[in-house]
Amino acid sequence: MELNSSLSNKSNEETFGKKTMKSIRIFSVVISILLMATLISCNKENQSDADFGNAPYESTWKSLGRHETPQWFENAVLGIYFHWGVYSVPAFGCWGGRNMYQPDGGTSEAWGHIEDKYANTYDYVKQVYGEPGTEFGYKDFIPMFKAQKWNPDSWAKLFKEAGADFAGPVAIHHDGFAMWDSEYAEYNSMDMGPRRDVVGEMLKAVRKHEMKTFASFHYYTNWFFFNPGRMLCPYKTDVNNPRYAGLYGPVRDVKGPWHKEPFSDSFQKAWYNNVIEVIDKYSPDQLWFEIGFSDPKCIGENYVKSALAHHFNTAEKLGKEVVVTRKSDDLPLSCSVLDIEAGELNEPQKDVWQTDISLGTNHSWAYSPDAVCRPVKEIIDEIVDRKSKNGVTLLSVAPKADGTLPPSQVEGLRKLGEWMAVNKPALYASKPAPFVAGGVDVAQAGSIRFTMKGNFLYAIDLAEPKAPHVIPGVKPVKDSKITMLGSSKNLPWHQEDNKLVIEQIPDSLPCDYAWSFKIQVLQPKL
Repeated sequence: MELNSSLSNKSNEETFGKKTMKSIRIFSVVISILLMATLISCNKENQSDADFGNAPYESTWKSLGRHETPQWFENAVLGIYFHWGVYSVPAFGCWGGRNMYQPDGGTSEAWGHIEDKYANTYDYVKQVYGEPGTEFGYKDFIPMFKAQKWNPDSWAKLFKEAGADFAGPVAIHHDGFAMWDSEYAEYNSMDMGPRRDVVGEMLKAVRKHEMKTFASFHYYTNWFFFNPGRMLCPYKTDVNNPRYAGLYGPVRDVKGPWHKEPFSDSFQKAWYNNVIEVIDKYSPDQLWFEIGFSDPKCIGENYVKSALAHHFNTAEKLGKEVVVTRKSDDLPLSCSVLDIEAGELNEPQKDVWQTDISLGTNHSWAYSPDAVCRPVKEIIDEIVDRKSKNGVTLLSVAPKADGTLPPSQVEGLRKLGEWMAVNKPALYASKPAPFVAGGVDVAQAGSIRFTMKGNFLYAIDLAEPKAPHVIPGVKPVKDSKITMLGSSKNLPWHQEDNKLVIEQIPDSLPCDYAWSFKIQVLQPKL
């Protein structure tokens, strides 16, 4: 009995052990499946494809540094984007949502329609709409932002005709209002205001007209953008009402209008989720970031690196080439391109760079009555000068709240397009002449700017040329045919020491600005 009992107990123990091990294995498999499902379906917080080990880019600067600037961006001349949002309703500029809570005045508020009648933006809002923060808040402009006349296809067509290589919207600005159909941003253009997916519709139209797509992010500044409202009658203004934290940011005490206390992790996650959502839904070819990554205790490196890895890995999956541009020194140049706001570089650069600048006067990024187009000659001269130094131009147009563009800006873009139709070959896919064998040693000579492409040097004169036209430092090949773009006439020329002398100019100049001479300076390779 004892032996049988012992055998029986041993058998039961083995059976129990086998069942237990099997149960453990099944349980482990179930847990693994559930864990993987959770990882895949998570809300994207600090998660990139590289974390699963199946993507070429990992969330490290070393890995991200392997990303190369795409050829399409190296070739590009012009991009067009637009500052359009809730701030377009009162027409008080991108910073008006902050300035309206400052009784003593704020920054970037020199708008004619305000200066002529009111003390400042605060006084303007108070007299026209109601006491800022108590009777009327920035949120109350949202229902007025209707975009009822917006036609994204007509905008994309105009941008293409103006000579743009890429185009797209400001996806989200300092005010925290997302211009896409968002699951993460409570305040977005699909759920309120226009009730349209601005980013989605615009990028679809841009692709239709065979341009690369663009989206910019300015959300970093939202953390302190509405601080003046937090200081104005504390806890009584709409900015300090938790109900509106989705727009204004978390309610909190601040020590000053620019007080930059460390960003909360929830705010950093919100930034990350916004970026990832736009990448996943719309896959823009260029992502542009405005400041914030190099500042201490702001958007953490883990979020930034993970977002970039996701952008690059998503592009790999889709078989496309993308670029990231940033202001200041916010990202390593090994994985991004330098952007200078309304500024220039004095010397030609081997690496491509970009300047973003407003099409309108008075640095009117967003719409105001002051947002009239700058002189077309000024805009063209800037574009030519930048490209001679390997710079790309990103122009910002300023739409009205109803979805129309200021007539002067439309006219300016059309004139720019007329010039581009003739002269863009001198710029597109060109390189600064000093960096190409057979070019000239300088990027400019007086009013002349030089670019190189293939066997040809382009000498683009910003001043109207007169015969005889002297171009220093240029030696064409023997029997070179020299023409002015837009004219089929071969221009007679001769060499005087180190100077090219063009003896005749076309009787009728083919354009009104910046005239381009095409000069062969290298023999074709056999």
